[in-house]
Amino acid sequence: MARDLGRCLTAGSTPVRADAHWEIPGDPKIVPWVGRRKVSEIPDFFATMSELTDRELFDIERIVVDGPSAVLIGRARLVVRATGRTIDTLLAIDIVVNPEGRVSRYYMFEDSLDVASAMGARPDLT
Repeated sequence: MARDLGRCLTAGSTPVRADAHWEIPGDPKIVPWVGRRKVSEIPDFFATMSELTDRELFDIERIVVDGPSAVLIGRARLVVRATGRTIDTLLAIDIVVNPEGRVSRYYMFEDSLDVASAMGARPDLT
């Protein structure tokens, strides 16, 4: 089931519970596809990423499963259209899938500083 979910994530067609918790840490004012989303906003995540970036790579290298929980570990490489900069980040997606195969929790962790920088932000690291 986790491998099927990995394919769905790549295709942008994730089966999600109506009360799912979906979050990618970061500032949505800088990176429009990050932050917490209601289930009704999840399609916007995929649409916004598609509008603002060109995906060169989204590769799930390993899936670790523990009961209904799974962590997908991989790498993503995208080019931000507005800046021409490349996002090349390792990532981990922490999910919980219910017995019906629907995601009830989705947390994605990535190099948020690299992503924000590629979007043109100049983070203050002091």
